[in-house]
Amino acid sequence: MEHALLPVEAIDAETEPESSPGIQDAESPADDHVFAPVVADESASADALTARPEALTPVRPGAPLQPPRSVALYIDGDNQSPSSARDLLASVRQDLGLEVSRVVLAGNDHGHTVPRWLTALANEGLAEDRILALRVPRKPEAADLAVILELGAAMERHRQGPDLVVVVSRDEWLIGAAEAVRARGCRVWVAYAENDAVAAQTPLPTLLLPAVQRSQPTGKAATAAPEKPTDSLRPTVPTPTRPPATSVPTAKPTAATPAVQPTPSHTKLLAQVRAQCTLQPGGGYSATEVGQALYALGLTDKAARTRFLKAIPGLQEAGIGGTKRLIF
Repeated sequence: MEHALLPVEAIDAETEPESSPGIQDAESPADDHVFAPVVADESASADALTARPEALTPVRPGAPLQPPRSVALYIDGDNQSPSSARDLLASVRQDLGLEVSRVVLAGNDHGHTVPRWLTALANEGLAEDRILALRVPRKPEAADLAVILELGAAMERHRQGPDLVVVVSRDEWLIGAAEAVRARGCRVWVAYAENDAVAAQTPLPTLLLPAVQRSQPTGKAATAAPEKPTDSLRPTVPTPTRPPATSVPTAKPTAATPAVQPTPSHTKLLAQVRAQCTLQPGGGYSATEVGQALYALGLTDKAARTRFLKAIPGLQEAGIGGTKRLIF
């Protein structure tokens, strides 16, 4: 018991083991740049154990960002239309003077977003070996999570590269992840196409791409659409003045009369549908593609999709079967 009350120096002096011939002396100059392993025993404090990893971390808060050498694109294919690929790459190459080093693309197959994006990127001369295409399940935020995981895995490489990371989405999950990567020393931008939907607010530099939908072709299609049903009814109608009075109002405005008044959430969802669908040459959007986009956006019930379409002001239809178009 008396020995246990002796000073620490005395105990160390009595129990000091002989030095091992394989370990260098403390006075050796070679120890200036050698880290001794930290052993989790009673002599090592908790502060010393937790401080060690931070001392080896090269990131310094507030350190200036390096000028980017190339651009890495992280594309939410379920949120942004492949029609934006040309404007996106033109801004990267012509305005920024950089080339694309890597593309991560995620989307589900319900709206065929991944194949359409791959085609659009190939049309702009982007090499296939630079693209990582991820096909995700048809679940909410599945594409967001896939992109976030890839972004986190490659964060250190982009920081050391250095790359300009461009997150192509207006979704708040991905923009939040972009802000987190920026806080860890990467240079990060956000890019998305202009439309009526409200994007997540962010202090990050934002590249606003031109709107995908065009109002002028849609207006022309609204006046030209009645020609097809009128031509199909001419052989059975004897009076030339009767078809415009009967066929046009019964074929189109029946579906155009809204059963439900549009709400702000309906307007926002409609803008997302326009962003995900491709504007057809004759105006409007493919009915099949619109249905797939609504399914991907959460309207998995057919009755819910029907109610949504009936609430679109001025909705018109053209064509039949696989060529049916919805003009709105």
